[in-house]
Amino acid sequence: MGNVVSRRDFLRYMSILGTMVFYSVPLYAKTTKAIVKYQYTPNKGNSCKMCMHFIPETNECKIVEGSISPNGWCTSFFKNPNYKPA
Repeated sequence: MGNVVSRRDFLRYMSILGTMVFYSVPLYAKTTKAIVKYQYTPNKGNSCKMCMHFIPETNECKIVEGSISPNGWCTSFFKNPNYKPA
């Protein structure tokens, strides 16, 4: 019984381990265009430029990797409530 670990030490170790795992996971991971069925044409009048995930300054998306066309569309489309047509 020389190697007995107390409950307090075990919980402390597990909390440190859990914190390390949380900080090692990239929170900026993006998905591929194929997974979200990205297309370069609008769908029923909805396009990337109207989506809340679209970043117009760089033609990028917050959740899809690569360059995005403002006239494109994918299944992750969610209309930006602040979008105003130009």
